[in-house]
Amino acid sequence: MEAQADSRAVAQALNTAERFVENYYRSFSKTVGKFYQDDTKVLWNGNGFGGAQFKAQVLPQLQQALAGGFEVHGLDTQPLGDFTLATVTGLVRIGGKKNQFTQTFVVQRTGGLTYIVSDAFRLV
Repeated sequence: MEAQADSRAVAQALNTAERFVENYYRSFSKTVGKFYQDDTKVLWNGNGFGGAQFKAQVLPQLQQALAGGFEVHGLDTQPLGDFTLATVTGLVRIGGKKNQFTQTFVVQRTGGLTYIVSDAFRLV
């Protein structure tokens, strides 16, 4: 019975992460701020921010700089109780050049919506 519960949790985490990642990168240049709460913890290329500061001061600049778009090449997930851990790898276009990145999210579904609890992004 426990193995079935574990496999259901893994499947649910994968489903949550796949939908979240698709929506996150598709909406990055316009409405991605909706995924961040004021208390979200953000680590962006080694610089730490709270969610409110990130949305107000950093995200608008990133949306312009990263407007070339993202290519997701890999997604790994893991259930963490009420949360889902999602690690994404891929390419992001900056100034016409493709750069490798990795991004790790801890997300939580609340009221049918998925919010970022923690976000760690790094250019590789």
